This record gives sequence, C-alpha cells and structure tokens, in this order.
Amino acid sequence: MLTQQSPQGKVRRFDLARDGEVVANLIEDAFGLKNDPDGQSVLIQMRENARRLKHASWIPLSGSALGFVWEVDGRLVGNISLLPFTHHTRRLHLLANVAVAPAFRGQGIGKTLTSHALQFSRQVGVREVWLQVRRDNDAAIGMYQQLGFSPEHCLDVWKMNASQNTIRRQHYRYPSLYELRSREFGDWQSQNEWLRRNYPPATRWYSALDFGNLSPWAWLNPLKWGKLIELRQYSLIAGQKLAAVLSLQRTSLRSDNLYVAAPQTSDEGENVGVLLTRFLQENWTGKPLTLEYPAGRAATGFESAGFALARTLLWMHTNI
Repeated sequence: MLTQQSPQGKVRRFDLARDGEVVANLIEDAFGLKNDPDGQSVLIQMRENARRLKHASWIPLSGSALGFVWEVDGRLVGNISLLPFTHHTRRLHLLANVAVAPAFRGQGIGKTLTSHALQFSRQVGVREVWLQVRRDNDAAIGMYQQLGFSPEHCLDVWKMNASQNTIRRQHYRYPSLYELRSREFGDWQSQNEWLRRNYPPATRWYSALDFGNLSPWAWLNPLKWGKLIELRQYSLIAGQKLAAVLSLQRTSLRSDNLYVAAPQTSDEGENVGVLLTRFLQENWTGKPLTLEYPAGRAATGFESAGFALARTLLWMHTNI
C-alpha cells in the first residue's frame, strides 16, 4: 500500500511482453550500459524474450516475471525486479534493476517502488531481502538505509577483455621464489579459509559457482563431474609456501569467471599480480574474464596483470 506522500503515477505488476523492451531501454540508460558488452547481452535477451511473447498469443503473458513498474499518464518511467533464491531452505528475494527515467528522478518513485516490493515479499512469505548498489551512489544507499537495509560487504568487479591480450605476449621473468602449479590436495585447507573471507557465505547463493565444487573431495560425487570439468585451479608458491590459489570457471557465456583465494597480507597485491600474470601467460585462452574481490584489496596486483576495475558494489540486506 503506497504512502500518503507517494509521487504522481501508479504502480503495477511487470509484464514481460508488454514492458520488456521499454524496461530494457530504461535499464540501459539508468546504468550506462550502452558500452557494456555483458550488460548488452542481458538486455538483448530481454528484448528478444519480450518480442517472442508479444507475438505468441497462446503463451500467457501476465506475471511472466517478478517485478513492478511505475507509470505516469500511461508512460512507463520506473522499474524494480525481484529475483527469487533459496539458501539453506530459506527463501530470499534479490532486488535488482531499480531504475527511474532521468526526467522523473527526485520524486520518490524509486523509494516507493522499493517499499512496494518489500511489502510484496512479506506478503508471499519472504523474510530476507538483499540488493547490490554502486558504492558511489550515496543517494541510493541513503534511500535503502531509510527503508531498513544495512550494508554487509563491498566488492570490486575486475574485467579482462579479449582485446587486452598484450600481456600474453609479454613473458616476464620472476625470481625462483615463485612457482605456479596445479592446485594440490594439501592446498585446500588454506584455500577454503581464504575463500570464506573473500567470498562471504552469506551471499554465495548469488554466485555462478558452487564453492563446494572447488574442494578436492567433490570428485567423489559422480553427479558433480559435469560441473567439475569446467573448473581449473592453480596455486602460487612463494618460497615453498602457498601464497594464493586461482580458480577458473569456464562458462558458455561471453566471459569466464575467476576466483582468487589469498590472505590479506602486506604482499597480497604482489602475490595476486604474479598469480594472474602467470595464468594469463601460460593458461589463458583469450576469452574475456570477470573477477570479484573484496573492495580495495590487491588493486595494484589486478592492475599490474592488466585487469580494469569495472565497478564497486555494496551488498545490503534487510529482514522483513
């Protein structure tokens, strides 16, 4: 139920066939995705799904996705999506694609849409809601805090484009201190501890990776073999001591994913830089790469290996 101070217009359920193309355009403008290949691939799929539904009259068109839009005089000017997840039998909602047309910002539309989405989550029995927001978006962070969200943790998103492959032709020589080899069974205990700190279990339900598959014990389950063949793992040894572990997840998407397990020490940046550079020189196929890591950590290492910081995201959470 909307508050008495609600802005001009009204809220209604998102309908993919009716709203998909308009919402895709709205999201593209709101988040500056015109030159973002990964974002464009999602938007292209969204537009295509909307067109297919629009021209397939035998498919039910209403309620095809969770979300709400805001209309002013019949014009769609705001959107919010709700993505359902389950974590340890708990039902969760992730709020995403909170976007308002530039001419209608500052009127409280985003806040009203978010309040409406929280009310909907509560009505359907969901008690835990999460979202991601750019860390430099102070206005949005303040709005979410007013609605009961609390900051959890922050992460940097690093990317390596396929065109940025000059690093593969440059073979740096490192002191004999460093050795890159396949991950071994004895590395897992330290790797697992570092992964838990770098990729908090509280939000792993959102990850494309089942972190349990990184365990060497995962191969004992034949049902996992289809996923395990997508993984490659490499350990960096510094002075006969494990310094960091890199996990590569091959995907059918535009980018492959990397996960770095390393302790937060004074030489973290150097170790991460050597680990990634050696991987790029010796094992990279040239496909674009995406890597998330705790915000502000090992930045010099990522940059020295040729990765570019795409954005910094803050995870926020509320119980309703």
